[in-house]
Amino acid sequence: MTDTAYSAYNKSVDVLNMPDRIRRLPVSPLGWPVPWFVSWFDLDGKPCEDRLGLPDFRVVDPAKMVTAVKQNRCWVCGQTKSSVFHAFVIGPMCAITKTISEPSSHRDCAIWSAKVCPFLTRPRMVRNEKGMYSQDGTLLNGLNSPAGVGLKRNPGAVCVWVTKSFKPFRPPGGGVLFSLGVPTEVFWFAEGKRATRKQIMDSIDADDGYPKLVEMAREEGPDAMRALATQREWAMQLLPAA
Repeated sequence: MTDTAYSAYNKSVDVLNMPDRIRRLPVSPLGWPVPWFVSWFDLDGKPCEDRLGLPDFRVVDPAKMVTAVKQNRCWVCGQTKSSVFHAFVIGPMCAITKTISEPSSHRDCAIWSAKVCPFLTRPRMVRNEKGMYSQDGTLLNGLNSPAGVGLKRNPGAVCVWVTKSFKPFRPPGGGVLFSLGVPTEVFWFAEGKRATRKQIMDSIDADDGYPKLVEMAREEGPDAMRALATQREWAMQLLPAA
C-alpha cells in the first residue's frame, strides 16, 4: 500500500492489521472504512447508492440485512463467507440472551471491527442521534428500530462470538433477530484491547445492563426470571478468568 493510501485513513485506524476485505471498502471523509451494512445519503438527506453520497454509520441498510442472510454475506465487508464459522460482534447482554439483531461476519472482520470501531472501543462515547435519516429520507421519528428490545448504550466491553450455527427468527413486534448457537470461540475486547473479567463484569452489572434485563424478566413472571438467571450463569463461563 502506498503512503498516499495510508494517509487516507484516520490515525486511529489499525491499517497494518486490517483484513484485505475491509481494505477494499470505501473510506469516509473522516478516514474510517465504511462497513458494507451502512446506508448512504445524498446532500439532500435522501438514500442513494453506495459511494455516491455520504455514509451515515448510524443507519443500517435494511436491504442488506436480507442479502446478508440469503447470500451468506459478511455484515462488515459484504463479501461471501465460505467458512462454516460465523462471527457475531455482540455486547455482554447479548452473550447472556444469546440473541442479536445483526447478521454474522467473517471471523477476522469481526475481530478487527471489535478492536477498531470508535463506538465499540470508546466506552464514554454516546450514540449521536441528531438528524438521523431513515431509508425514505425522514428524520429520527421515522426510523425503523432494530428488532427486539435493545439497550441503547455503549457496552464498554464487546464480545466476538464465533459459532457454527445460528437461527433467524421473527420476534413480537416484527423484524428479525438471530439466535446464536454454542460458541466455538469467544473473544472479549474493551477499549481496543483484550478485556479483563472486571471490565466485562462492570458492563454487565451497570444500571443499564443486566438490571434492565431483570426488570423485563420480572414483568414476564417467575419462569422468565429463572430462565434469565440460568442464562447468566451459563454466560459467566465464557468470561476470562482474570
